[in-house]
Amino acid sequence: MEGMREIARSYYERASDAEKKSIQQSFAKLDIDGDGKISLREFKKTVSSRLCAEAVFEKLDENGDECLDFGEFLCLHYMEKRVEIARCGGCWELLVGPYFSCLLCLGRGADTYNLCCACYRLGAELPHEHSVQNMMDHHSLLMVFRNRTAAAEKAQNKKEMEELREIAKAHYEASPPRVQTLADEFCRSMDSDGDGRVDLSEFLAFMRHEGYLYMQNPSFFDELDVDGNGTLDFSEVMTLYYIIRSGRPFCGCCAKFIPGVFFSCVECFKNPRTSFDLCRDCYRTRRCDHNHGGRAQFLDNHTLLQAMRDPALANASGVTFHEAWNRPTNDIVPLQHDGIYMNTSYLTPYNSYINPQNAIVPASSNSNWSKWKPALHAFEVALSIGNVAGTLCTIL
Repeated sequence: MEGMREIARSYYERASDAEKKSIQQSFAKLDIDGDGKISLREFKKTVSSRLCAEAVFEKLDENGDECLDFGEFLCLHYMEKRVEIARCGGCWELLVGPYFSCLLCLGRGADTYNLCCACYRLGAELPHEHSVQNMMDHHSLLMVFRNRTAAAEKAQNKKEMEELREIAKAHYEASPPRVQTLADEFCRSMDSDGDGRVDLSEFLAFMRHEGYLYMQNPSFFDELDVDGNGTLDFSEVMTLYYIIRSGRPFCGCCAKFIPGVFFSCVECFKNPRTSFDLCRDCYRTRRCDHNHGGRAQFLDNHTLLQAMRDPALANASGVTFHEAWNRPTNDIVPLQHDGIYMNTSYLTPYNSYINPQNAIVPASSNSNWSKWKPALHAFEVALSIGNVAGTLCTIL
């Protein structure tokens, strides 16, 4: 019980002034006679039937004075408002301390089978459809959930990266032969040792020289490496190039690459050269304090796309597209995100490149750079407006 008291006290100490006031009002509501304490009689009159038992009251009464002061009430408030306390499947007591749960029964909601420590020690003496060997203490169970969540997130991320690879592949296959040839040459230019693949050192060297801050890390390389063989093949390099050209964002809060749905700041989006984006987790949990003079509005990328088609929606959401309606459909405008600059090297001299801060930085004398720059330049020139053979629009 002491552990639950500590949790309740911690929640209260971290609560806002408004939340503390609400909790204090809840205490006053139970304290019918207004003496600053909750008697057993008041407890039975006002507490929900799930917790309304003398055994529960006795456990809450830490100092044994047969009433609950405000500090003892905090634990009751936690049990009523923040978490549904399970009951032991053996003795039917509330599980206010360490307990064990049946792994095979998880997912059944209220029907999940749990045992207090005393009943768990009885083992086979308790009737249950599953063996006691399938029981796990709640600390170990929390670790299982953490691992499952991490595995599920990794699987989802891999699926979204595979979808990006399919998009990049489709753009490549729909491109004119001349553009495909340049794409092949660009991929070979990253492969400094000529083994047909781009390893981590080659990838990091390229990202470092191109000035892509958020991409200069092994974790992003691992995300691109969908097949997990430790190198990037041609399709994975084309996925990288598609990510750069299409302006796929990194989260402005946790700095992770966002392969799927993201949320963009409407105020930042009004500037055609910048944006501020959040992944689903950071947006959901409000981890990032980002606003414009007290104004903060984020829209998911699907809504932003729809706003480009619907002026009424754009006006309602406060998005300005800077004459986007008059822009040619094949006019792909590179976006500058925090830490990333969408390469426009066909606008700059061969002996320089643009870093994330828009500063012109002399190119390195590294031998690989002499291969990367011409290949990247030729590729970009072919893809700039008016240079793509034929009338086919492509983002690559």
